Amino acid sequence: MTSPNILTDTTPRPDGSRHDLVHSIITDAWGLYFAQGGVVMAAALRAMQLGLNRDDLALASASAVFCRPVACGPVETTVRVLRDGRRGAQVLGSLVDQTALAEAASDDAGSGSESGAVSDATSVAVSAVFTDPELPGPRVEPQPLPVELAKAPAEDGEPNHVENSYPLGFLDNTEWHVAAGVESSPISNSPLPRMALWFRFNDPPASAGASWDPALLPIPGDALGSALIPALGDGSSPVGSVSLQLDLQVLAPMTGSWIGIDTVCTNISGGLARGVVNLWSEAGVNVAMLTQTAMLRSF
Repeated sequence: MTSPNILTDTTPRPDGSRHDLVHSIITDAWGLYFAQGGVVMAAALRAMQLGLNRDDLALASASAVFCRPVACGPVETTVRVLRDGRRGAQVLGSLVDQTALAEAASDDAGSGSESGAVSDATSVAVSAVFTDPELPGPRVEPQPLPVELAKAPAEDGEPNHVENSYPLGFLDNTEWHVAAGVESSPISNSPLPRMALWFRFNDPPASAGASWDPALLPIPGDALGSALIPALGDGSSPVGSVSLQLDLQVLAPMTGSWIGIDTVCTNISGGLARGVVNLWSEAGVNVAMLTQTAMLRSF
């Protein structure tokens, strides 16, 4: 039996009557209690790429604001192209799930409002910048490769699936390894709480040697929760949090099966946790940087 594939399961389809509307289905294979936040952002970005319809441009950066949890199942993204220039474009996407659409329709029907206003059913709002990947200019990469991520797990190594206590299958269809170098512990002695991990999809999103769709990078990048384990927990127990915002900067093409995650908690205050995540390819290339804000929940 084949594993679910993230590309197949978030394939965007244009609406038959509206040029600005794109449909997708996030299956239960990519949820925890609800759809994993990075998966939702990825589905929205893929829909926005389809709506933009510019093969000459590539995703450069994106920011997602999570307004409501997204139930696995059908979702739709309204795409608005703000600017479509010769070497770049800016796009907005508003993703909703069927639950939010039904609730908004019910609220409007029962409100008795005479203004004609429609409740905003947005579950996740995403803005994105697409640019020509061949734009000329200098390249400076000062970010050092963490020693824990110097070597990816062996392809024929023992599977190390995280025990899944969630009702949906995200952890069943991905593989995670806590990373440790020869002279380092899994949880670094860095002044900031951090965690280094290796991640891969059970069914790869790209063939050997081919680049990932950069819209998928928020999935491993949604990793602030791992840094909260040493920040607030005992080093092993999870800490509850709900993502409010996730920002992505695409730095280089991602190739290979494994992607290294270096997640750092930079601040906890006012009931919020904030952090920075750097993603690394097996070849030691810094492929993306993300910043995340999450609201703390009880354990």
